[in-house]
Amino acid sequence: MVEISKHLFEKTCSDVHCSVLLHPWNRSCWTSSIETYKSAFAGSAKFYILIHLVQNLMKGKKMLKRKELMKAGEYYIRSTILGALIAGSCSSLSCLLRWLLGRKFTYYTYFLIPNTINGVFILLEPPKRRGLVINLFCNLVIEFWIRLLERDGYLTMTKGKQTFMFMVGSAVLFYLMRLEGESGKRTPLLWLFRPEKVRQKTDDSKIVCPHDGPCTKHILKGVSSYFGIGFAFTMARVLLPRISSPLKALASVRGEHFKMGLFFATYIGIYRAVVCYLCRKQGYDSAMYALPAGYLAGLSFLFKPNLGFAIASLTGAFKLYSTILYEKKILPENIPLPLMMYCFCQGLLFHSRNVHPDICPQYVFKLTDSVSNGKSRIVFKNLLETVKAAM
Repeated sequence: MVEISKHLFEKTCSDVHCSVLLHPWNRSCWTSSIETYKSAFAGSAKFYILIHLVQNLMKGKKMLKRKELMKAGEYYIRSTILGALIAGSCSSLSCLLRWLLGRKFTYYTYFLIPNTINGVFILLEPPKRRGLVINLFCNLVIEFWIRLLERDGYLTMTKGKQTFMFMVGSAVLFYLMRLEGESGKRTPLLWLFRPEKVRQKTDDSKIVCPHDGPCTKHILKGVSSYFGIGFAFTMARVLLPRISSPLKALASVRGEHFKMGLFFATYIGIYRAVVCYLCRKQGYDSAMYALPAGYLAGLSFLFKPNLGFAIASLTGAFKLYSTILYEKKILPENIPLPLMMYCFCQGLLFHSRNVHPDICPQYVFKLTDSVSNGKSRIVFKNLLETVKAAM
C-alpha cells in the first residue's frame, strides 16, 4: 500500500466529485447518506455485540442481576449509536466542507477534520467506558508515530527495545495500581491483571503477603488461570473461522498457539513470586515491591512480542498518573483534555487509514471496515484508483 502525500492528493483529487471519493454507491449527497447511515448502524451493531459480550462474560455471576443486564443493554445501544454516527457523519461532514470550499477537496478536509469533529460523539459512552476508548486510541496514535519514525529511518524498534519498554511500563503501571489501591479508588483501566492491594501490617496477624493462603498455591493458581485465558483466546481466533470443519481446525493447532498462554502465565507468575519473596524477606508488604516485580514480569513479553502491548503498558501508567495530577489540581478539570485528545487521535487515525495505509495500525482498518459495514474499503479503493488514473 502506497502513501498519498498532501501534494499528490491535492493534485489528483481536489476537483473530483464527492460521489467518487466519499459515497460511490449514490451520486447525491443527501440520498447516499441514507445508505451510509443504514450500513453504519448495521456494521456498528455487529462490531460491538462481540466486544460487549466478552466484557460482560468477564464479570461472571454479577451479570445475572436484572440491573446489570439492563445496564449492559443500555451500554450496547449507546456504543452502537456512537459507531454509527461517527461512520455515517464522516462523509456528510466531508461533503459539507467540500461545498463550503467551493466544491474542492483539500488534504485535511477529506478525512482529518471531519473525523476530528465527529469525535465529540464519544460523549455518548458512559464515563468509565469512555476512558478505556480514549486510552486505546492514544495507544494507536503512539503506535502510528513509532511506525512513521521507523519508516523514515529515525528509529528502529527491535524486540529488545520493545521488551524493555514493556518492562518499564509494567513496573510503573503495577506500582501506581497498588498505590491507587491504598486510597480505595480505582481508575477504569483495561489491563491483563489487577494486582492485590497492599496488606496493612497488624500486630494480631502473621500474614505479610497481599493474599491469603500459601504463596505457592497463590502463584500456581494465577499461572494456571491466566495460561487458560491466553490459550482459550488464541484457540477462539484459530478455531472459530474453521468451525465448519472441526478436524481440520484442530489439525491447524501449532506450538506457536501456546505463546499467548505462556505470556499471560509467566507475566502473572513472575509478578506474584517476586512480591511474595519481598514480603517474606522484609516482613511487610509495600507498593514499592511492584516496581521490581513488574519489571521482571515484563520479561514474559519475549513469548509474545507486540508493539501495541508495550505501548499500552506505558499509556496505562500515564493514565493512572494523570488521575493523581487531577486530584492534586495540577491538571484543570474545567478543560475537557480527554475529549480533545480523543478527537485529535480519532481524526489522525482515520485520516492515516486512507493516506498512510502502510503504517496505519491494523486495528484501525478492522474498526473502520467493520463499523462502516465494508463501505470504508470501497471508498479507499476508489481513492487509490483516482490517484493512479491521474498519475
